[in-house]
Amino acid sequence: MQWTVQPYTADQEAAWDRFVMQESGNGTFLQTRNFLNYHPAGRFEDASLVVTNEHDAIVAVVPAAVQQRDGKRTFVSHPGSTYGGPVLREAYNTAARSVGILQAVDTYVAAHYEAAIFRPTVGLLEKEENQTLLYAFTYLGYTQFTELNTWVPLAGKSAEDILASFRQDKRQNVRKAMKHDLTFRGLETQKEIETFHGLLAQNLEKYGVQPVHTAAELWEFKSSRLPEIAEFYGVFEGERMVAGGMTFYFEQANVVHTQYLSADLSIRKYSPAAYLYYQVLCAAAAKGCKALSFGISTEDNGKVLNFGLVESKEGYGSRHALNLSFAKDF
Repeated sequence: MQWTVQPYTADQEAAWDRFVMQESGNGTFLQTRNFLNYHPAGRFEDASLVVTNEHDAIVAVVPAAVQQRDGKRTFVSHPGSTYGGPVLREAYNTAARSVGILQAVDTYVAAHYEAAIFRPTVGLLEKEENQTLLYAFTYLGYTQFTELNTWVPLAGKSAEDILASFRQDKRQNVRKAMKHDLTFRGLETQKEIETFHGLLAQNLEKYGVQPVHTAAELWEFKSSRLPEIAEFYGVFEGERMVAGGMTFYFEQANVVHTQYLSADLSIRKYSPAAYLYYQVLCAAAAKGCKALSFGISTEDNGKVLNFGLVESKEGYGSRHALNLSFAKDF
């Protein structure tokens, strides 16, 4: 088969999003233009690619941007999203097609850039897991980097099952919190989202970082851009928000991912964080989700493991998965 690789153009937006959400096997909303376009103009220099077959039908898309990395003009897929690509047509989950498409993309990128970094969708979030695509990177000489992810199986679990799966100290923390007059509910107003963002910023301040998204961007997710995908929750003691969370729902895989979880660090008499984690897990299970992803606990392409963070996540009945990325110099 013949593959043609060309730069993405704005007039392809509708076809791109339709392909990612309806025709691909490993695409998610994170790779749609609807999501990527929340970034203001000028934040990234777009380098996205569209791959077509001999019939001019889209068979793959690669959301990407160009960045300077270690002094090299680098093709990165995509710095504005957790996962980039390539995103392949569902019917193309074969070794020959996966290798052929990635080879065509590799040839194009090598002719225009000095290096490349790819972050494919993790298997947990795919409609159909594509192991042949992951192998294709090795076949073409890419270096693999491995991050450690944690996730909780939820299919068929009740609230009692979820609590029983917690490590003893986490169960005790939840039961202690239950003795207080706490309310768990969705966040609906812009003011509540702003309060949550402030709580999140307080949590991240101890690490010397700021939230990736602004309060205005979170409200845009909630109110217009991702109303069926981004969900916000709060734990309240009276009128005071003591913990809050933001999750993304991956419909194709029926999995919830915790984008942000934060708690009031000044509270010592009980653990708002443990209660929030428990309630978010219960909400996902009640929705019929098969799993909840807590995300990675590693840094620097997996070279650094935050043992305290991963051990805390493990306390909530987590299992492990690997997030892979691939790099190559040309």
